Amino acid sequence: MFDYIPTPVIRLAGAFPSRAVYGKCEFLAPSGSFKIRGAVQLLDRLNREGRARKLVVPSMGNTALGAAVAAKAFGFSMLGVVPQNIAPAKDQKLQALGVELLKIVGSGNELLAHAKAVATERDAYFVHPHLDPNWTDGYQEIAAEILQALPGCRTIVFPLGGGGLLMGLSEYVRKNATGVRLVGCEPYNFPKYGRFEHARSDTIADGLLLGTPHPPVQERISEQRIAVPLVEETEIRTALRNLFELQGIIVEPSSAVPLAYAGTHAAELEEPICVILTGGNVTPEDHARHRAEPHADPGG
Repeated sequence: MFDYIPTPVIRLAGAFPSRAVYGKCEFLAPSGSFKIRGAVQLLDRLNREGRARKLVVPSMGNTALGAAVAAKAFGFSMLGVVPQNIAPAKDQKLQALGVELLKIVGSGNELLAHAKAVATERDAYFVHPHLDPNWTDGYQEIAAEILQALPGCRTIVFPLGGGGLLMGLSEYVRKNATGVRLVGCEPYNFPKYGRFEHARSDTIADGLLLGTPHPPVQERISEQRIAVPLVEETEIRTALRNLFELQGIIVEPSSAVPLAYAGTHAAELEEPICVILTGGNVTPEDHARHRAEPHADPGG
């Protein structure tokens, strides 16, 4: 039904010449991000069970793109509930796929609540990309592929948004007792699960926004003692520049958050280290603006 080819794991020797740091290239997935894995996992199950063939998907952009690509392959219809200020690259790709979009004011929890209500009205399946195991279990394959390509991997560093990726990765680690340490990174300007006492503000890592953290994700973090460090905006920009200038790779700011943490804390992490580069749905213009110094990006 859907022929998925695993994304590669590559050595980031240009950006980390003296460290064993690798990148899991999820930005090369069919939808441009790792979210396609959750979509395929869910739709394959719904298809086999003969469940509703209509989806309502809350998304900052990448979740809807993943669901749209998979829905087309499996013969499902979908409505994407997205923010009014959705990133241009994601909006353009969703429009090209012919996806019905409902744009609302808000992000994170607002999108989830609105999508749930619309799904009830339309008798459709509500996709919870953070807590539905039918979706998040699709992310277990990312950990499996990393350890197959890099059997000695000791640390996996990834961006932490709503928590779906964390739930999938941690489930794989729990079931397989790999001994791999998980590190979920958040932008300092908009933390959710990490400890913070400062006020939130805008971040270029807009794919990681969530107003209120989910208790099941908090519990998983506590149970498995998953580190949740915060990364400054200047570090995110530096990571975007380094990956682009030293490796020739373009990713979204959200993908650069764990890369930024690895760049400043690699000496504290057990090697080999694998950073999950989650998505690349960004226009060249926006990427150039994001990797610029803060004074050159008044919208940052």
